[in-house]
This record gives sequence, C-alpha cells and structure tokens, in this order.
Amino acid sequence: MGANMPSSRERYDVAVIGGGAAGVAAASGAGRAGARVLLVERYGFLGGAATNANVLAYCGFFIQGEAARPAVGGVGAQVLERLRELGVDPSPVRAPSGNWIVMLQPEAVKTVLDRLVLEAGAQLRLHALLTGVERRGNRIEAIRIADHGGTTEIEARTFVDASGEADLSHLAGATLMSDGPGHKLQAASFPIRIGGVAADIGLGREELAELAQQINFGLDAERIREDGGIFLRMPGTHEFWWMTIDLETDGVSSASLSEAETRARAIAWACLEGLRRRPGFEAAHMVSTGPQLGIRESRRPRARLTLSREDAQAGRRLAGSVARAAWPMEIHERPGRPTFIPIGGEGFFDVPQEALSADGLDNLWLGGRVIGSDAAAYGSVRVMGTAFATGHAAGLAAAIQAEDGAVETARLRRALLAQQAIV
Repeated sequence: MGANMPSSRERYDVAVIGGGAAGVAAASGAGRAGARVLLVERYGFLGGAATNANVLAYCGFFIQGEAARPAVGGVGAQVLERLRELGVDPSPVRAPSGNWIVMLQPEAVKTVLDRLVLEAGAQLRLHALLTGVERRGNRIEAIRIADHGGTTEIEARTFVDASGEADLSHLAGATLMSDGPGHKLQAASFPIRIGGVAADIGLGREELAELAQQINFGLDAERIREDGGIFLRMPGTHEFWWMTIDLETDGVSSASLSEAETRARAIAWACLEGLRRRPGFEAAHMVSTGPQLGIRESRRPRARLTLSREDAQAGRRLAGSVARAAWPMEIHERPGRPTFIPIGGEGFFDVPQEALSADGLDNLWLGGRVIGSDAAAYGSVRVMGTAFATGHAAGLAAAIQAEDGAVETARLRRALLAQQAIV
C-alpha cells in the first residue's frame, strides 16, 4: 500500500474537526441528539487554547455589568458544573479590564472535556491531523485524517469546522473572508505560569507597570505590554498566570510559528528574571509555557450571514438566534495594545443559524472563531465561552441535517433549549 493510500475507511453521521471549546460542544451536542459522531483533534487532549496555549481563563460566559449574568448555557454550563465537581471554582471574577472571566485549571479542563464527549457517545480521535477533503459539488463527501499508523478516510453526512484555523473550510475550497487593505490579523499571545510565590505576595498595577518598563528596557525588539498585562493568582496555588507577551505571527505557517514561539520563550524567561528581582518573588520559577502560542486570528471562512460591528455595538437581536455573544469586541491590532469596544443593548448580540452555515458548502457548519463575522465582531465571537455556544449550535444543526437533510431554525432552537442552551 502506497504512502498516500488510505489504510481504512469509516462512516459517521457527523464529523467534527477541532477539539477546543467549539468542537467539544459540537460533538457533545450532536452525540446527545443521537448522531454517530467523530471528533478529531491533533493534540493528545481536548480544550484548545485553554489547554494547549496557557489561556487559563474562559471569556464570554457572562454578560458584562455590575452582576455577572449568564450568556452561555448547554454544554458550556455543564463544563463549569463539572469543574466545580473536581474542586475548581468556576465562579466569575473580574479581570483587570473589568470584564467577567472564569479562571481555569488546565488539567481539570482536560478531564472534564474527555468525560463530556465520551458520555455523549462520540468517538474521539486524538493525535490525528486533517490532511484532505473529498468534495462533490457543494457538498463534502469525506475527509482524510492521518496519524503515525497511516491514513483513514472518514465519510460523514455533515461536518463541523471547529479547527480555529478553518482547516476544513480551507481544504474544502471554501470562500475566505477578506477585510480589505490595511487590516492586520490580531496579535497572538504567549501566556506563562509562574510558581514559587507565597500566598501573601502580589503585585499592584503600578508595580506591574514598573516591572514591565524594566523588562522592556532589556529587550532588543518585541516589548511586553506596557501596563504589565494580566497578572492573576491561580486560585488555591502559589502560582500566577501572566499574559503579557504578544507577537505578530502567521498562525497557519509552521515557519512563522516556529520563529515566533522561540522568540516568545526567550521573552518569557526575561520576564521571569525581571520578576525574581522583586521582593517576595526571589524563588519564582517557570511552571509552564505554551505548548504553543495562543492564536487569536488566522483564516476566516465566509458564512451565509456575516455578523458585524454594528450588530455588536447595537446589541442587535436577530431572528433565528441560536447563541449569544456577550464578550466586548477585544481587538489586538498591535502587540501589547488591546482595545475593548463594549456590546450595546442588553449587553449581548444574537448569533443566527446562518452565521454558522458555510457559504457555498451545504453540509459544512462552523463553530468557534471561524463563524461568519467581520473583523470587529470577530473580536467578540472568537472567545472560548462564546465558542461553546456556537459550537453547540453547529453540532446540533449538523446532527439534524444528517437525519433530515435540512435544518429548520425553529427545530434547532427547540433542540438547543432541550439541552439547556441559552438562545
């Protein structure tokens, strides 16, 4: 058998690519609806940026305001409940930006997501890469995945792209979004975990900004965030989560990622050396980096409806809503300079079914940061809390289409509500 020949062939109702928040929600929702589901993930664990990029906070679960009101239910809410059962407090806390977030323990996240996917009856294929797509007209007929043992051809009635980098959409020849001249992809981040710090030790905002100035003075090129970024204690530990390193990179290029990640690791150790000069941090040590950069933006496929800045700023309620987006439009056009644009109306805007349906591909659904949005609205919908909601809707839509051949919005909404989603 030649190296490019498939070694086996399998059939499913729904195939989901990507095991981050959106992919987990898609696979869990579709599986609980009775579909035969395969979830494909390139790492050896689920969780996406929460477990593979040290992004140790869920954003988007709550509407911003004096009190934290839920914007996400369904599978996402189940994740928070299961984390609590493992001893991780998922209560919302305020980030330095003033926005509500949920602090995470990545090892607990991995286990919770494993359990939810498997309990839903979905098949899980870790350590597998998407390598090819078989398309006929406006439909995807099959995909090809590869591991160290060879290749497998996967037939399915419907597919969900929850890959983050739109790998499935790209290989299927989907139309990609173009934001016009002058648009810059959002910068990537390289959060780190620092341990060895006594429970009564911390840094105020002024101290953190002073530390950032000292660290930047010793760096040759890239600078960490001038205000020091996000520096939060991990609950119940002697560790801090520090998000201060931002870099421009091409998230779909191995050459660009390799160069950016080696630079990021060098900056991370410079940050640790600077921190050790502060009283109380002399014994600080590096707990973890990465293992990869946290990519905010790369490819974005075109959907049948594009959510816009105006939708977000107005807090627009749209007919056929299947999810809510409540995180501010967080835009990182320049490394180290994030801006937040608030959501109008009631503090969230609706995501309709059409924003999850790929333009020109009748059986491809989109979840997470690949749903239809312009560059500004993308700054809101890309976060992991919202990804649970859009992934859940995409997975249930795929399951319904696999069974009936079409998806009526009213039926999709009923199915989501039956699984305790907020629509």
